[in-house]
Order: sequence, then C-alpha cells, then structure tokens
Amino acid sequence: MLINKKLESGVTLVGEQLGNFHSVTMGIWVGAGSITETPAENGISHLIEHMLFKGTDKRSAKQIAVDVDNIGGQINAFTSKEATCYYIKTIDEKIEEGMEILTDLFCHATLDPTELEKEKGVVLEEIAMSNDTPEDVAMDLISSTFFKGCSLEKTILGPPENIKGFMRDNLTGYMDHHYTAENIVVSVAGNFDEGKLTDCLNKYLSVGHSRKNNIEVADCSNFKNIKGFDTAKKDIEQVHVCMAMPSYDVKNKNRYALHVLNNIIGGSMSSRLFQKIREEMGMAYSVYSHPVMYRDTGMFSLYAGTTAQNVQAVADTMVEELRMIAQKGVTTTEFEQSKAQLKGNLILSLESTSAKMNSIGKAMVLTGRVYTDEEVIKMVDDTTFDDVGRAIEEVIAPDKITATYVGKINDASALKNTTFGD
Repeated sequence: MLINKKLESGVTLVGEQLGNFHSVTMGIWVGAGSITETPAENGISHLIEHMLFKGTDKRSAKQIAVDVDNIGGQINAFTSKEATCYYIKTIDEKIEEGMEILTDLFCHATLDPTELEKEKGVVLEEIAMSNDTPEDVAMDLISSTFFKGCSLEKTILGPPENIKGFMRDNLTGYMDHHYTAENIVVSVAGNFDEGKLTDCLNKYLSVGHSRKNNIEVADCSNFKNIKGFDTAKKDIEQVHVCMAMPSYDVKNKNRYALHVLNNIIGGSMSSRLFQKIREEMGMAYSVYSHPVMYRDTGMFSLYAGTTAQNVQAVADTMVEELRMIAQKGVTTTEFEQSKAQLKGNLILSLESTSAKMNSIGKAMVLTGRVYTDEEVIKMVDDTTFDDVGRAIEEVIAPDKITATYVGKINDASALKNTTFGD
C-alpha cells in the first residue's frame, strides 16, 4: 500500500509497506543538485552531502558510524543533477533508532569549519579520482556538450576552484534556500507501522520553510539541443565514445516504449550494439545505450570503450545501427522479447527495499506523483509495437547526434565526419 501524506513540518512523506520484508530503508530527499546551483555554486550540493556526515550537535563523525554499526544498519548518501538523498537501511525492529540517527545528521549537522577544510580535501581527491576514470570523464563530457547552455551542463562534483573557495556561510546560505520543507520528501519502504513512523518523523524531523512561495528550480523545458562534437585527449589505452540525441523527460507518457527500444538498441546482452560490436566484431568489452530522463528534458545516450585502432569502425557501426533503426524500425520478435525483459527487470527490482525507496522518492521529487507497482507494470503491459515506433520517430535521429571522444584521438576530423557526414 502506498502512503502519501504531509508531516507536521510540511515535509511530504511517501512510503510503501512491505510486510513480508524484515528491513526498512528510509531516504530524505532534497530537490537540490547541480541543476539548482549557479556557476559559482557548482559543486556545493555534493559538498553539503559530505558535510552532513561530519558531526552533529551530539554526535561526532565517528559516533555516527559507530551508532549505525551498533544497530546493524547501513547509511549513505548521493547527489545527482536534480536531487540529493540521505538514506539509512535497518532491520525493521531498529527503524526508530535508524530514523533518529538519519534525522540528527540531516537536521543538526554542525558544518564545523575545521571539518569543512578537511572534507574539501576529500572532495578534491574524489574529483581527481573521477578525472582519472575515463568513463566518468566521457559521461561528464557528453553531458556538458549535449546540454551546453542549459543548467544540466554542470558537473555534480563541480570544479576544484569552487570547492577550495567554499566557506561555511556558503553552505548554510544554500541550505537555507533549498533545504526547506517544501523541497523535501521522505521516502520509506519496508516493514513498518504507518502510525509509529509518522509519530517518529514528527518528533525528529524539524526543518525550515522557504521565505518564498516556491523553490526556484532551473528550467530546462525550453532547452534546444544543437548537435555538438568534442574530444578530450588522455594518454590511456582506450578511446571512450559517447553519442547522444534529444529524448523524453521523466514524465513523458511514451517513456516505457523508449525503455523497450533501449533494450533492443543497447540495453541488454542480446541488444544490437552488444551483439554487433562485442560479439561479432570483438572490438569492445563495454558497449551499451541508456535513456537519461530529467524533470524537463532528456537525452538518449550510447557508449563504447575501444582501442584507438578500432574507434573509427566502432563509431561507424554505432551510427549505422541508429540509421537502420530509424529507417526500418524493429521486429515484432525484438519488441516482445524486450518488453518481457523490461517487465521482468522491473519486478525483480521491486524485491529490494532500497530500490523501492529510491524509486518512489525520486518519482515524488521529480514529478510529484508516485505510481503503484501494479500501475507501473500495467503501463509496461500496455506499451504497444506502435508506441515503440513512435519512440523511434521522436528520439532516434542520426542527424541530431552529439558525439564526444575521450582518449588517444589520432584524427578528430574523421570521427566528426562519422557523426555528421560532413
């Protein structure tokens, strides 16, 4: 059963009771990420995520970890472009203790300046690690190139110079504006009693309210992609290829048809890209496609990692497969197999309280609506062959590709010609 209600603080609570489970996962979601940052603030959402674990009025950073371990729990957080989530997973009999720990760090973090200086160093190391991970560089490059001119072009980690310059007042000012009741969702999944859960949250979760009627969220709804091309030269063994086309936002009614289409193109081991580039050509270990859906816009992305010697052939093949899909569509056999796979994957994902918490929390933050499992499965079941054909017409556009390459780029002009046919 889905729960959707307002707490005394004004925070929205969404939850799903799963009585046959012995665990509970609770997440506190904030509608703040790199998209809500100014260029000067870029990276601050992620830094705040780190700092909330560095001590509260009554717990040190170590004590937070010890208290979580003492109840056999797991606590963590993540920042995305559109949201930040702090979550804890416990056995059902320890839900109140876990909730008290999570709300303590969320509501009462001291943001100690000494700890801030140390944590800046940790985040700078995380940025360095990401820069040393070619696939991370490739994903950031395709995003910044594709969304150029839109607030989604900013990275989640932010530039090092921003991180070095942030002071405690910057963090508290940003939180005063974004960490408000109107912009927070608590998401809970597992075995819990609704009344006790509500009472505990009303007791422990205290947050401020916005001084304005609503939270300013960067609007990308009018974003128009202009096909782009970029390269990042790195002295590494592989060249990492990314291609992207304009796609659906997270609310689009035809989104499940796109997921079905994605499985056919590159979202599974039986997909066209995997079978052609990895199995037949033997030119990539990792090759896939995936739709990226945001509140107001989206992109359909393809990726492959290959050698400099093979990159031209791989890029040519990726574009050719897109052209074949655009011109000839998919077969009914591919459609039926992909639809069954999507339904199976969805059902399997529902067997985890963490995945369920993430699903309903993200949906509430980004769309203001949570669907039941039955509604989601029905939307997949109702997806037709014609719906997939419409997704092909609306998304698969080889003439609108943005392409990026990371690695030893010997001839960028040839790769650009592959994409644009210049």
